[in-house]
Amino acid sequence: MTNFLIEMDALHNLRAVDGYITTSGTRMRSEQIYRSGAWELMTKADRDWFANSIKTVIDLRHPDEVLNASRFSLGQPPATLIPLSIFPAEISMEDLTTEKNKLYGPGISTDRYLHYLKGNGALRFARGVELIAEKDRHPVLINCTAGKDRTGILVALVMDLLGIDDDSIGAEYERSNDGIEALIKYLESIGRRPQGTLEDTRSQMETPAKHILGFLEGVRAKYGSVEAMMTSNGVSAKSLETLRELLLD
Repeated sequence: MTNFLIEMDALHNLRAVDGYITTSGTRMRSEQIYRSGAWELMTKADRDWFANSIKTVIDLRHPDEVLNASRFSLGQPPATLIPLSIFPAEISMEDLTTEKNKLYGPGISTDRYLHYLKGNGALRFARGVELIAEKDRHPVLINCTAGKDRTGILVALVMDLLGIDDDSIGAEYERSNDGIEALIKYLESIGRRPQGTLEDTRSQMETPAKHILGFLEGVRAKYGSVEAMMTSNGVSAKSLETLRELLLD
């Protein structure tokens, strides 16, 4: 099986989101959107790649996650950094996680992803789309802690808006499975040793396509379409047009 990850010293789950064909036959432009996990532990070699490849970072993490990781940070990425927490900053990350675990159990699920839209979550994802639609920001890197859940949702929303089919969206999401071992290593490096056995941890971190496709089904059931979700949360028709101009050949 092909591994699409870009090998780095300490930037896990890094890859470009490109080359996908839309239902109308156009292709996603190369090297405009990247995705990854947290960036604090980047080495000099990682930072050199970053400086030559990325202009803007959209960091979807909660402030508590950023603060915890900052204790181990080797410096901010050599790019414009835009904090865009998907989760409400006024509630601690610990409390948010406890709430979701009580509702949905540990690990990822479609219902857990749909919970991310509550409060102002949908508005924050819409803001992420608006940022990606600003041409002066490209190339853009989207990150969260793992680079697979919040990041995976924003990437899936963008791909849908571009007209890319669900099978391709699911395949892109599943590529994060190749980054699980590096994610575990990163979490251990910042003192967040996963609970339970390694087998349990890997199972909870897996990204089967059904989770992201179920999320998209839930969005369509609520709003009618991903585009309707965007427009109802303030994204203009002009921004959506620019997004497609920027990301499609």
